[in-house]
Amino acid sequence: MAVQAKKSTPQRAFVLHSYAYSESSLIVDLFTLDNGRMAAIAKGAKRPASNLRGALLSLQPLEVVFSGRGEVKTLTQAQWLPGQPWLTGRALMCGMYLNELVIKLLPREDPHPQLFESYAATLLTLAASDEHSAILREFEVSLLIEMGYGLELTHDVRTGQPLKPDALYRYDPMSGPAEQGIGALVSGAALLALACGRFENNAIAAEARDFVRNIINFHLERRTVRSSGVMHDLHQLSERLDAKPARKAGASHRATSDVGGAATAVAEGAS
Repeated sequence: MAVQAKKSTPQRAFVLHSYAYSESSLIVDLFTLDNGRMAAIAKGAKRPASNLRGALLSLQPLEVVFSGRGEVKTLTQAQWLPGQPWLTGRALMCGMYLNELVIKLLPREDPHPQLFESYAATLLTLAASDEHSAILREFEVSLLIEMGYGLELTHDVRTGQPLKPDALYRYDPMSGPAEQGIGALVSGAALLALACGRFENNAIAAEARDFVRNIINFHLERRTVRSSGVMHDLHQLSERLDAKPARKAGASHRATSDVGGAATAVAEGAS
């Protein structure tokens, strides 16, 4: 007799990406509190009468139950949890960018409960604040820390002295900043702004964005991920997020469930 796969306990989750699996089903990439990133089949989710159909919305909190022992689980229940305002305009683009980062940088089945809570809190903050650049940088730094790539942002790693805002440093991604060393040039002002999450002007904000982007690129390449296409998309999107859109984005919040690769297209449509 076949042993029925045990169902999981209910846990909080977000849909990062979904795509068609058959005429009636979806495969969803979930970010869960207890299991980290995971793939699950949502059988019959495309049918009008399916209980899953209306719940699998990106950038909205869910409670999910799944079963199965393999790499791809079976999603048996998904319930929308209230509390997260719908993201629109640039905030929506930022949310899609977060999803891209999590998909590309976190391995599956690797729990990161603290990062999950940071992701959920970031979505709430995006809905309530226009300080999108600072919000994204804070999440990117949190993500790097969770991956084991914490950034030294306050001291020269060779001398131990506090960083000076008006000085330039060489930043080695494996160790940190030093006035004499290897790595790309970055100002002390940009590093200190990242450390405190406050950016005095657009120039510092742009430098901090590019610095973090280069660090992410470095670690992607070290992990032998298909980084060129990934970073091309992330570069374009992050630049759009920090630029004022000439007109409002026309994307609907209900169109965000399919975000793997769509973020750049939405960003270009908002310019």
